[in-house]
Amino acid sequence: MGRRAQYAPKLRTMGISLLFVLVGVLGTLAHLIPTVAGFSGELIGIWSFIVATLIMLAGIFFEGI
Repeated sequence: MGRRAQYAPKLRTMGISLLFVLVGVLGTLAHLIPTVAGFSGELIGIWSFIVATLIMLAGIFFEGI
C-alpha cells in the first residue's frame, strides 16, 4: 500500500491556528485591532483567517506538523 495522503494536525498546530482565528475575529467582527503600519484592523483580521487556514492545511497534508 502507498503512503497516507492526510494526517491529523498536532495539538500545537491547532493551538497556533486558534490564535490566528482569534486575531481574525477581533479584527473583522469586533473591530478591536487598530490600524498598524497603514493596514486596517479588518485587513489584519482577514489575513489572520487566511494564515490559520494555511497552517491547518499544512498540518493535514504534511506529517508531523
